[in-house]
Order: sequence, then C-alpha cells, then structure tokens
Amino acid sequence: MTKAAGYRSNFSTLADVYAKYRTSYGVDLFDTIASYARPTAVVPTFMVGNVGPTFMVGHENINLRALDLGCGTGLSAAGLIERGFAVTGIDIAEEMLEQARQSVKGDSAFYEGRAEALPFADAAFGLVTCAQAFHWFDFDQSFAEIARVLRPGGAVALFWKHSSHDDPYEACAVELMREISGRDEPFNLSRAQTKQFDAFWAERAAFRDHEEWRLPLSLRFTVDSFVGYHSSREDARFHLGERRAEFLSRLRNKVAELAHGDEFTVDAMQYLYLARKR
Repeated sequence: MTKAAGYRSNFSTLADVYAKYRTSYGVDLFDTIASYARPTAVVPTFMVGNVGPTFMVGHENINLRALDLGCGTGLSAAGLIERGFAVTGIDIAEEMLEQARQSVKGDSAFYEGRAEALPFADAAFGLVTCAQAFHWFDFDQSFAEIARVLRPGGAVALFWKHSSHDDPYEACAVELMREISGRDEPFNLSRAQTKQFDAFWAERAAFRDHEEWRLPLSLRFTVDSFVGYHSSREDARFHLGERRAEFLSRLRNKVAELAHGDEFTVDAMQYLYLARKR
C-alpha cells in the first residue's frame, strides 16, 4: 500500500503522544542486535570509582557507533545505549528529536535529517538501526546511504513490532477502522511492508549474512494507553481523516467493554532483519 497522492505526513504533531504512549521493544530483540553487531567486540568495562568508562564508546571503537534512523522519541536508542553503543539518532521531526534529547540518557546525539541523504561521512558507523520507520523511506536511496555510512562488515538492523491479527483487542481496532473508513484493506503501513519484505531484503546486493528473526512480545495496556497508542498512529490519520476522533472515542468504549475496566495484555510479534555490509 502506498500513501495517497498529496498526503504529507507530519510526525512533529504526534511527538507528545509518541512520548506518552509508544512502548519500546523486548530485551531479546536488543540482545540479538548487539550480539550480531559485535560478535567479537569487547563490552565496555568501567574503572573503579567515579572515573567513568575506560574508553569513549563511539570514538575509539567504531563497532559501537550506532546510527538510528527515524529515531523518533529515542525508544530504540535507549536499548542500544544500555548495551554499550554510542547512538546518533536522526529524524525529520524536530519535536520528536527534542523528546529524545530530554528522555535518553547516555552517550547520544540527535539531529534532524533524512535516511535518503544522511549528513555523515563514509564508513562512520558500525551499526545502523531503524525501528518501525523504514516503510516511510525511499528504499533504494536509503539502502544506498546505509551502505555508504557503514564500515565494511558493519551491521544493519531493521525491525518492527505488530499486534497479532487474532488478538481480540487488535481485531477490535481493525474492524472499527474498516467500518468507519469504508475500506477493506491493510490499515497498518508497516505491517503491509513486513509481509513483502523478505524477498526484497534478500535482493540488496550491498549486504550479506542475512538473518530474520520473529520474537514474540507481550504488551501491557490500560484502556487509556491502548487508545493513546492508536492516537499516535500516523496511518490512522491517513485512513480516517476527519473521522479519526470518532474512531478513538468508539474504540475507547469497545475496549473498556472487552477489558472490563482492567489492564490487559496484547500479543505481538517483533520482526527483525539483520545483515552486514559486504
């Protein structure tokens, strides 16, 4: 599915709800990325007392320099920093970047920029990541830029997470969106992307050693946080337009009835694609 002609995304207006309602990924996903990206790298060690790290990650060890594309509010950056990476994040939405600067602790920097024209030197990073955003990019231009800024043998990790189709809360949201929009089609741009990504990924000649992972994840919600998450979806704005507020109001009522006013769990799957620059 492609975006409608003339439709222009504006993620800056979603920064507050992203920061409040979007959740990160599983520990196993970040561990898998870290293991793949630095199979022989030494994990940073710390000196006794308050002196700090024995070396500056992101400076002396290129393997631990990570570039996070479409970084948003910094959810994936935080997971990488916890595993010893120095993270540079880029995004097109300055308001998202400001949220990241305020919330992400550790060795990080965030800049405005596009995946199709990265403002960085050749071979500057050991790892490039992209969480829940690659479907918004021009594929060929972005892959060319990723290959350019990666060192030889450097890793790329693209990943998404989606609620399971048969989860009752996900099914409720999908059916309601179909009813209000009058459309019978995939409503999640990134989910539609993931279904078609396997063959496309394998054709990227600049990369080798492809790995694909499917990692289950349980997401905890309240009625408020579930509706809040859907309020942060740009593809919901795309499909529903002026009827988005109606969707969110009716979704709240339906989910409250399903959950009986309690917290609930939504079953999800994480889709992780890994490869190395040749």
